[in-house]
Amino acid sequence: MPSTASRSYLSALLRFARARRGGIQVLLGLAIIPLVAMIGLAVDTSRGYLVKARLSQAVDAAALAGGRAFREDYRDEDVNRYFAANFPNGYMNADLRPLAISADESLGTIEVTAEARLPTTFMRVLGVETMPVNARSLVNGMQGGLELALVLDNTGSMSGDKIRALKRAARTLIDILYGDRESVHNLWVSLVPFTGRVNFQPNRDWMRGKIKKWNGCGDPRSGANATNDATPAAERWREFRGRNGDRNYGCPRTAVLPLTAEKESIKTALNAMGTGGNTRTDIGMVWGWRVLSPRWRGLWGDAEMPLDYRTPLMTKAAIVMTDGMNTPWLTDDGLSLSQTNAQLEAVCEAMKQEGIVLYTITFQAPADLDPLFRRCASSPANHFKSPTNRDLEAAFRAIGAQLSNLRLAQ
Repeated sequence: MPSTASRSYLSALLRFARARRGGIQVLLGLAIIPLVAMIGLAVDTSRGYLVKARLSQAVDAAALAGGRAFREDYRDEDVNRYFAANFPNGYMNADLRPLAISADESLGTIEVTAEARLPTTFMRVLGVETMPVNARSLVNGMQGGLELALVLDNTGSMSGDKIRALKRAARTLIDILYGDRESVHNLWVSLVPFTGRVNFQPNRDWMRGKIKKWNGCGDPRSGANATNDATPAAERWREFRGRNGDRNYGCPRTAVLPLTAEKESIKTALNAMGTGGNTRTDIGMVWGWRVLSPRWRGLWGDAEMPLDYRTPLMTKAAIVMTDGMNTPWLTDDGLSLSQTNAQLEAVCEAMKQEGIVLYTITFQAPADLDPLFRRCASSPANHFKSPTNRDLEAAFRAIGAQLSNLRLAQ
């Protein structure tokens, strides 16, 4: 039983608590206001970050679209369309201002700025009703243009599913470069199908001597002219007679398509590729060089193409794809495998010296082929080993993304 002193102490404590209760409630009420404000600030800040991230993503996509159509009259239309596709109207009740689009023709850049006002929730208790959210993206345009040579293996080992996979992958690259347009300013693509030879029909006047039943191919020229970009004026080609005189062996069915601006023309040539014959990647690559070399300007039918090496804001590139090693003995060339490989490396090196960007792809090929093609590429990262159809398409897709030449500058 508590003592008298204890009872007196407890009674006094209870009287003090009753006397203080009203003051404590007031203090608690005052403390709740900044507590709610802090919670509201955290919630509204989190919403602001979400809107900022989505707005930045949409602005980047819009600026990239504008870069792709930098010199087209529909550029701003594309910018707004891509932005709307990535930032839906009314997202988190954000109030969007019109996009600010600014292009610098001299630098080849396009800047897109977006501003939104985000309604607050808890922060309204402090009188803050909206939060400003901004995003900005600066993109370099298409660097003035691209000349691209597709040097593609059409040999007999590519028949069936493999040639179909190649066509699909190459069409994917074309779609990446062109988007939904039939042509893009300063974009040209050439197709160089190769087997043991390259078909350069209908350029009959590049041949020497009497031609009887020419099927479009010529035997390699002599000496340095076999692996350089010298024109027919330096040396013409002898008629290709094929293995044991068989003119139909080793000459691709599809002839070279010179640099072409129209997407459907390129796709039509891709779809027409057939298979047959043996492999000479070195010969395919040197013709890939010739369709890009300014020495050949006018010889392919266009008086202004190809453009000069290192033209400002201009890229020249080539993609070579094969599924196997060189087989010079199948066309009675008198060369060994090591000699044809050395010729391929020499051509690749000469092209790189001229500033041509090289990509190489091995498709379901022997593993010992990869070191050669890795050295041929402009960098090890530009070589793609593709053991499956899916890998092949991924390689063309990755190269297409790089060749689009659109990069975020800021």
